Amino acid sequence: MIDLAASDVVFLSFDEPNAEAHFAALSAALPRALRVHGVQGFDAAHRRAGEIAASPHVVTVDADNLLTEPAFLDGRFDVAPRDRGSVFSFSARNALNALEYGNGGVKIWPRETLRTLRTHEHARRPEASVDFCWVVSYYQVNRVLSEVHVTATPFQAFRAGFREGVKFNLAGGVLAHDAFPDLPRAEALLRHIGAGNHERLRVWCSVGADVENGDWAMFGARLGCTMTALEGFDHRRIADYDWFRRFWADEILPRWGVGDERRATFLALGQRLRADLGLEIADLDAEASRFFKSAYRGRRAPGPMAVA
Repeated sequence: MIDLAASDVVFLSFDEPNAEAHFAALSAALPRALRVHGVQGFDAAHRRAGEIAASPHVVTVDADNLLTEPAFLDGRFDVAPRDRGSVFSFSARNALNALEYGNGGVKIWPRETLRTLRTHEHARRPEASVDFCWVVSYYQVNRVLSEVHVTATPFQAFRAGFREGVKFNLAGGVLAHDAFPDLPRAEALLRHIGAGNHERLRVWCSVGADVENGDWAMFGARLGCTMTALEGFDHRRIADYDWFRRFWADEILPRWGVGDERRATFLALGQRLRADLGLEIADLDAEASRFFKSAYRGRRAPGPMAVA
């Protein structure tokens, strides 16, 4: 058993517009919660969490998360002794599109793993440049502990969508067209990332018109996927906060800040992704998006069960 009630909980925030409200909610439920704020870089912020924590295992909560089961973190988590050195990533439900997977979810880390990370901006291996899961022992736990909110502003929504549009071209840190250079791009993508992540990519590109700034998230997902899969975009840039700000201010807003222009490009990106990548994505309106979220149950990757 990992004693979660005796484990430090660290809230990680940088520039998220909903960070203060979410930290207040976390602190009300778990007064022991600590905070790392304003540390630039995914790797640096997580290593800082390992430095301020004292317990053998550390729970991290991203700033865009609202816990839906805070009592779980006052219980115990049953794992095999051989797995105590692994990272456990819980699912989060995305308020934008109803997807439930590890993106943004609560994580339990061995403190020593946090303190010795070398990923993202400090990556020494290419596969570590945009995610933790490919370079540490990592389990996905299919229990939803939180709801993730990534659309408080147009920039937050665009950045979240663009990152997922890029990352869903990767498996093991490798791009689909690098893993299967001799296959058609559509076949290479599906074979490389699997049916579950293929479906999630389609949902990111299609669902969310009923949410304020949801159009920016879907636009970001389509643009990120197009640039990565079809135009040779360097996927490592998505770990760079400064690059994202420049990209947003210098290229995205001047070109697509007006809704009509963005909508036309959004539709054109959809046509290109359907034609060149075989993605069966849809241009859903608000009503259709609401219906999808009311009915969708999605795919859940296998992982260990959690107990409280």
